[in-house]
Amino acid sequence: MSDAKIVFTRGVPPPEAFPTDELSECFDAAIKNDPAVVLQYGQQPGYVPLRGELAREYNVPEDEILIGNGSLQLQDLVSAHLVREGAAVFTEQPSYDRAITTFRRRGARTIGIPLEEDGINVDRLEAALEREVPAFLYLVPDFQNPAGATLSLEKRRRVVELADRYDFWVIEDIPYRKLRYKGEDLPMLREIDPTHVITMSSFSKLLSPGIRVGFMLAPSALVRDVTTLGENTYLSPVLPTQAAVAEYLKRGWLAPNIERLKELYRPRWEAMAGAVESELPDAQAFIPEGGFFVSVMLPEDANTDNLIGRAKDANLVLTPGSAFFADPDDGDAPVGHRFVRLPFCAVTEDQIQEGVKRLANLL
Repeated sequence: MSDAKIVFTRGVPPPEAFPTDELSECFDAAIKNDPAVVLQYGQQPGYVPLRGELAREYNVPEDEILIGNGSLQLQDLVSAHLVREGAAVFTEQPSYDRAITTFRRRGARTIGIPLEEDGINVDRLEAALEREVPAFLYLVPDFQNPAGATLSLEKRRRVVELADRYDFWVIEDIPYRKLRYKGEDLPMLREIDPTHVITMSSFSKLLSPGIRVGFMLAPSALVRDVTTLGENTYLSPVLPTQAAVAEYLKRGWLAPNIERLKELYRPRWEAMAGAVESELPDAQAFIPEGGFFVSVMLPEDANTDNLIGRAKDANLVLTPGSAFFADPDDGDAPVGHRFVRLPFCAVTEDQIQEGVKRLANLL
């Protein structure tokens, strides 16, 4: 272990997380049972039986559901529809690096609102709203990527109230929500008030990233507009994977698989939380109750000079923290050089202990 490379970069499931045999059965059944639909150009909002399964789960009409090639593609399509060149998009600070890149590519000024242990700083959000109303606010309210923070119930209510008052969209991205290892679920924002809420999620963390099945719940008019944009972008949805997921849900296999994933990930989550608390006692740590990530904000006197390069020399692979930071809301320089995201799902408990120790020795 002392010389082996340890990778603390992407939040990916390990190979042992994939329900390979079950997915194989579902692909086989989906293609054989419905080839005229599944292997043909398809309905633009997505495979109808899968939309039906999601409609029942989330208690929404099918015309309020769009299924896409992963949730990031849906974020891109929504951005293309809602963002005008130079418009503001608000995110948490830090936020999902690929979302920040996506919004900027569509011409947005991406403004980061500081993140606290219980989610976005709503007072700072309100102050930013008094200056300008964004095209939308992007949040990961449950076990946030990258920090791990969860938005409190009080803040969820305030965010929804602000969206209604200032008339802007809120994207709640919830791919980690069902992977809770401790504590009680909080309501989704759309459960508080769906009027200005676009809910996005995917099956990447629950089944497989490679199948690229994500979905969006939103008012039907917005779904129609984004569906048209999608049709002009990729012509037809990827129906074989969507049909396999529909088959998986129809057979009732998702809930047991989620429980299996929790049993796989819970010891790794506990190991990462314990290692951070023992090896990095002076850092501000975000220890979530679920998801894929623990994170730390290193103290100001920590040696962060060329941290990524020095870590690589120690066979520890890290993601640069600055990638997770949008433009600041108040003009202060971002402190991304002090931020470290620590994914724990795809590494063993021994790798976690050794990796955090290597990180501590570099500081």
